[in-house]
Amino acid sequence: MLYQMKNKLQVKIPGKLYVAGEYAVVESGHTAILTAVNRYITLTLEDSERNELWIPHYENPVSWPIGGELKPDGEHWTFTAEAINIATTFLKSEGIELTPVKMVIETELIDQSGAKYGLGSSAAATVAVINALMTKFYPEISMLKKFKLAALSHLVVQGNGSCGDIASCMYGGWIAYTTFDQEWVKHRLAYKSLEWFMKEPWPMLQIETLEEPVPTFSVGWTGTPVSTGKLVSQIHAFKQEDSKNYQHFLTRNNEIMKQIIQAFHTKDEELLYSSIKENRRILQELGTKAGVNIETSLLKELADSAENMGGAGKSSGSGGGDCGIAFSKTKELAEKLVNEWEKLGIKHLPFHTGRVQITE
Repeated sequence: MLYQMKNKLQVKIPGKLYVAGEYAVVESGHTAILTAVNRYITLTLEDSERNELWIPHYENPVSWPIGGELKPDGEHWTFTAEAINIATTFLKSEGIELTPVKMVIETELIDQSGAKYGLGSSAAATVAVINALMTKFYPEISMLKKFKLAALSHLVVQGNGSCGDIASCMYGGWIAYTTFDQEWVKHRLAYKSLEWFMKEPWPMLQIETLEEPVPTFSVGWTGTPVSTGKLVSQIHAFKQEDSKNYQHFLTRNNEIMKQIIQAFHTKDEELLYSSIKENRRILQELGTKAGVNIETSLLKELADSAENMGGAGKSSGSGGGDCGIAFSKTKELAEKLVNEWEKLGIKHLPFHTGRVQITE
């Protein structure tokens, strides 16, 4: 099967932010709410004489044989290399003839000093590679299959994680994401084919697109990047030590996520505020019991100031720094909130909802 080759295309993949459901979503069958934001990783793909991958941060490109594996030196290539390799394997299994391409990846997901905002840059880069290669060689592929390719690629490199960031970057907009049965996937990686994974339903996996919420959504950055992996590991240790309290957290999270999804569907602002506040509370409780600083003093001030103005706020993602989010009843109150944040030393990130953009 040979698809007509296209000379050049550009894929823009949005970054992501967790809105609710953090920590619980690392467990199979548990749900989180995410939004994609309008800061992008841009991948430009064009026909070339040989396969090349350029990332402007690094001086020299890497190359790999047509239909072969990319085995670069240096960890900074790991996510993109695995995405290229899994896409290549899949396309070959579909009988698609590959031709050499040049890929250039540029990012807006870090600030000018190089500090990360916590917007899921590795997930966005993985999704960008999968989207670009599928658009080029196999445009008929479904969104779900593209998600599976990106998720498997990410899992091979990272070994853990919910892949909620992959879903958010792939689907764009606002989503409710329920984590697939990770053990089911991991146990089959060694002996099942990629083709099999593409065809089989993944237990528990659900990705539901949501309409943009009515209240004004704001994002604040504390200026302190964090290691998500370290914080998740600390919570995992707490899970082993105190499974009863950990299970209670998971049960409450499920109830709250159902309320938030209902609030989105019915445009019930008060239910959204109360649910976000309750999600904040159970995360605070989890952090206290586990001895993990999920809500730092600056994130506390960020959320408190949103509540004081009649809205709701909380940490985003693993906490410990990075970003916090807030919902405000009006644009005027959102502006007032942003001014308050600036006084506290919190940088307002003027994000809007991000969408995947593909131009050919």
